[in-house]
Parts: sequence; structure tokens; C-alpha cells
Amino acid sequence: MRLILKNKPVLCNYYVTYRCNAKCSFCDIWEKPSPYVNFDNVKQNLKDLKRLGVQVIDFTGGEPLLHRELPQFLDYAKELGFITTVTTNALLYPKMAEKLKGKIDMLHFSLDSPVESEHNESRGVALFKQFLESIEIAKKIGERPDILFTVFSHNIHQIEEVYQTYCLPNNFMLILNPV
Repeated sequence: MRLILKNKPVLCNYYVTYRCNAKCSFCDIWEKPSPYVNFDNVKQNLKDLKRLGVQVIDFTGGEPLLHRELPQFLDYAKELGFITTVTTNALLYPKMAEKLKGKIDMLHFSLDSPVESEHNESRGVALFKQFLESIEIAKKIGERPDILFTVFSHNIHQIEEVYQTYCLPNNFMLILNPV
């Protein structure tokens, strides 16, 4: 995977839905659900983005795994030669992992705290166990996600713990996402 920078857009954050199965304290997307994008629109958008020189498509949302056609979007993006990324809260990943296997170049699992109760409180739903399960499933099927750690003033002291607990033992990259 080689990324060549040029005087063209490189990355597109493609919102497949604004729907979300979490109620994060720092995000209001879940408060204003929208319709799902349809596959015909995605195909045309991806063709147009390719013509513009975009190389990376980050399928995001809301929660992109809520979109039933996400595997097809990823297939089409790969067919066009895009590098694909998906950012997920990991709640649905255990159910979707096999359908997504091999289609995502950079898989991001969001985390707000290495403390279960704090993470669940921040996300507004109990999903820490699915986060842990998602890591194990991803490793088992040969995927190598990274950890996208949402950094607040109240959890900045946990960066080292997240790195030591989840990244080092699994050879995962840690990405910091300051709010």
C-alpha cells in the first residue's frame, strides 16, 4: 500500500449513514438520523472521486457497519483501486467480521477509555465487551485493526495504558483522535 501525495485530494471521508447505534457524549450524529446512501449513488460518487485523484476512501458515519451494503461498497472501492478504511465503534463487528474480511485496508476500532464503565458511559451504550471481542475476532481472521483513541482532557492520562494494553501486545497502531 503506497500513498503518493500530489496536488489532488487524497482522502475522502465517505459518510454512508448518519445513523448510529451509540449515543456518544461528544457527538450528535445519532440525534439526527438520515437515510442510508444507495449503491447507485456510491458507485457514481466513487467513480467521480477516482477521476479527481482520490486514493483513500474512509467509509464512516454515524456507524458505517449499520449499512447492510457496506461489504458491496468496499468491494466496488477495491475494484476501482482505492485504499479502503472503516471506522467503527465495534458493536456490530463480531457479526460482520466475516463479510468484511479482506475488504478493508485500515480498520479503526474506536475507544474512549480502557476502563469498561468509562468507555460505555462515553459511548452511551454498553459496547466495551464487543470492542474486546472484535479485537479477538479480527486477529483470528487475519485482520490487523488499529485503535482510534478519542482523547479528552479527562482521559489523556490513559494513552499509555491503551498503548500498553491493546497496541503493543497485538502489534496495533494507536491513532489519537482529540476532541
